[in-house]
Amino acid sequence: MHIGIVADGGFEKGMGHVVRMKRLAEELKQRCLITFYTNQESEPFLHEEHWHVIVMPELQQHEFILREIKNKKLDLLLFDILGAPAELLRKIKAETYAKIVLFEEKNEKAIQLSDAVINGIYGDIRSRVYDQGNTRIYEGPDYLILHPGFLAARNDYTLKKKCCNIVVALGGSDPKRLIFKVLAAADQVPAMNDKNMMFVMGSASPHQEAVRRHIQKKPQYTVIGQTNDMAGMMKQADAAIVAGGISLYEAICIGVPCLVLSQVEHQTATAKTFAEQGAALDLGLGELVSDETLIYQMSRIISSYPLRLSLHKGGRPLVDGKGIKRVSAILQDLYDQKV
Repeated sequence: MHIGIVADGGFEKGMGHVVRMKRLAEELKQRCLITFYTNQESEPFLHEEHWHVIVMPELQQHEFILREIKNKKLDLLLFDILGAPAELLRKIKAETYAKIVLFEEKNEKAIQLSDAVINGIYGDIRSRVYDQGNTRIYEGPDYLILHPGFLAARNDYTLKKKCCNIVVALGGSDPKRLIFKVLAAADQVPAMNDKNMMFVMGSASPHQEAVRRHIQKKPQYTVIGQTNDMAGMMKQADAAIVAGGISLYEAICIGVPCLVLSQVEHQTATAKTFAEQGAALDLGLGELVSDETLIYQMSRIISSYPLRLSLHKGGRPLVDGKGIKRVSAILQDLYDQKV
């Protein structure tokens, strides 16, 4: 089976798309040929010996992808981008035999032109499978692509009564510079003086050096650059401060009590839903949260074991960490139908 994956990212777009598809490729690489189609910013992150990475031209991308499908005889084409182009999907359907799978897609025209849509984040908090015309749609956390390490970390995790270690993970690029808001609030929380804070920052973040300078006199604070073991980091945490994207699901899967500062509007819906289930403390859009509110809520989650225990118990049933296996099986079924 030869799979083409169209995914891109960067400082403005964030890195969620390429992170998700790289995880899926790791799961599939032993039994599939894989070719990534991406942008210049994402190429270094995706570069691996197990698959090919091609930087798409800025002009005539649709024609380029069509040629690639035909020349390489791609069996499946996966799109994990901000809005799959319906015009291109229509041409793929008309001119090739490739099956089309969209990830985190809401556009009705694009959905109608695909064979399957996998909305692990965009779906409801309760998972479901249904058909929309000729397209099968998989929604909810059951189809969320997490690194396999999160399932192992979930099984090993124990919530401690004393909060000592706090992970801060505000997205791969942190476009709203929320990490500085958290640092400023931490300076105003007396209980933070003896806490270990681990600031996880992705390769697309331009803030790493500024944060390192800010914390150079705080030996209990650590900046973690690009990490391949986010599950291991989360497993050490007694609490987490996360954005409303994939890091929220990662924390909830393991059972880490978390405070959510969303980077963009669509993340607020997810965070709100988890909060309504008692699985997280949702503060809304991070850039709009007042300093006073952030200081108060950070103090709460650090100091109250009953609160952290409640969040731990509320979240774990909602994300089981097995989504990558389910998605892999979906792709295999699509290929089997094709042949």
